[in-house]
Amino acid sequence: MRSTATEPGGFRAFAGRALRAILPFAGEAGGATERQVFVSSVRVGPRQHMLMLIDERGGIVGRMPLAGRGHDIAIDPARRRVAVFARRPGYFAVLVDVASCEPLATITPPEGHHFFGHGIFSADGRLLYATENNFDGEHSRGVIGVYDVSGGTSARIGEFETHGVDAHEILLAPDGRTLVIANGGIETHPDYGRQKLNLAEMRPSIVRIDSETGDLLEEAVLDPALNRLSMRHMTFDGGGNVWFGCQWEGARSERPPLVGRIGKDGKAQLMNFPDGIAPLARNYIGSVVASRDGSTIATSSPIGGQLFFWDAASGDFRDCVALPDGCGVAPTEGEAFLATAGDGRVMRTEHGQLAPLARRHEQFDNHLRRV
Repeated sequence: MRSTATEPGGFRAFAGRALRAILPFAGEAGGATERQVFVSSVRVGPRQHMLMLIDERGGIVGRMPLAGRGHDIAIDPARRRVAVFARRPGYFAVLVDVASCEPLATITPPEGHHFFGHGIFSADGRLLYATENNFDGEHSRGVIGVYDVSGGTSARIGEFETHGVDAHEILLAPDGRTLVIANGGIETHPDYGRQKLNLAEMRPSIVRIDSETGDLLEEAVLDPALNRLSMRHMTFDGGGNVWFGCQWEGARSERPPLVGRIGKDGKAQLMNFPDGIAPLARNYIGSVVASRDGSTIATSSPIGGQLFFWDAASGDFRDCVALPDGCGVAPTEGEAFLATAGDGRVMRTEHGQLAPLARRHEQFDNHLRRV
């Protein structure tokens, strides 16, 4: 294993000049510290991608060029930084200062690894944990790369196993120490692009790992008959339960449950859509996000063009609203959410109602985070 240390250097200077050329002032909202701020990767033109900060009304707070398409963003509230990860198979992550919207450091995985598009900061912001694919072997395996981002550079200081393949979203548990990782179960290799190589042998899981020792603490799996139900995105509800969303890699005619919850007993329980609702999801769940008060879970299906809402306490389905190509969801206040779509729309949703806020020319990518 080799460490990776990267100075901001020329990339930071280039991005800073580009940002000032695009946004000579702090932004439409008057600065990244005055309002609720949300962050997403966006597409601004052919092969042109940026990180974009918006306020709760969809106004631009800041933008920063990216070297390629981004996916998810990790938030470091203690130091007012974010880390944007490249879409899988990804080979960069960028640490960004929220106030200035300028890059602080660029992180690259070691040879034989690529990022899966997700990461999480430690509670104190000193470390960044990234889900990675180690494809330098006969079979791919999921690992967590550990990066020291406490200074002006980044350094890879270790890694540990995720005990599965296709390690996707990663969460930090409320205890501030345990990591929760969704192993989607799909083997891929960059030589074959995004081709899925092991659908018949898939074994998705959600694991809990001690971030200090790398020890496996708990593993939740589904019934073997549902081995093609890839567990990918997660959130914690107000009671500390893990909610997860899935993508079905089996027959398109089948309609398995796509949303589930792992309780304190460590067992995965799948939730059922009401009759007539399941086909709307088209066997694909993108983002999974809890409301600020932890009482409502929002799940999105960009393929189906729907947002689905669940009662966190009972697990019951509440309602759904149509949002074509909508995937990014983030909590605002109470039970309300901000939602974004690939056609540039920014919406507010609460209690089954969807209200338009803005229509931007930028095309929002899969995930939206509240800073």
